[in-house]
Amino acid sequence: MENSSNDYVIRVLDSPDAIAAATWNALLAQQDHATPFMRHEYLSALHHCRCAAPDSGWTPRLLLLEREATLQAACMLYIKHHSFGEYVFDWAWARAYQEHGLDYYPKAVVAVPFTPVPGSRLLARSAAARVELVRAAIGWCRDQHLSSLHILFADDADVAACRQAHMMPRHAVQFHWRNQTPGYQSFEGFLATLSQDKRK
Repeated sequence: MENSSNDYVIRVLDSPDAIAAATWNALLAQQDHATPFMRHEYLSALHHCRCAAPDSGWTPRLLLLEREATLQAACMLYIKHHSFGEYVFDWAWARAYQEHGLDYYPKAVVAVPFTPVPGSRLLARSAAARVELVRAAIGWCRDQHLSSLHILFADDADVAACRQAHMMPRHAVQFHWRNQTPGYQSFEGFLATLSQDKRK
């Protein structure tokens, strides 16, 4: 699918392999919080091993925003018919929709399947292009009659773009453990620093 908006060309492709790895990875490298899990190789491997594929409930869509044949922004979006593998528990939302005679699925998620690692999800050359990417994703989801769009474990730049596009934020808490300096030599070494009642 291809259309244009504000002199951007929006393309929606059906596989991570529809874009060259070097092109995707170059855009990823420009992000403030790039992680290895957003590299083309990782996303492609999830697709090829059938972990994130239509028959497992993850239908991939690659959303590209281009201007003058140059990639300005991109994201991996998945159409979902369930909520498994997202690490965001929205089953209550699905149940509420069902109780009111509405369909929660299919929905769309911009995420790394099975990977609750925060980082850049909306890859863009500029803040303006990131906002346009969100708007394009919202419009595409509306055209596809999807119930909702979820951008999971996004970084601050992504959240700011979503707010500017009038998306509702979801508040969550993650606990991150960091090793002290010079560092524990083993898990037992870490446990030895805790009082008896904290070793559960």
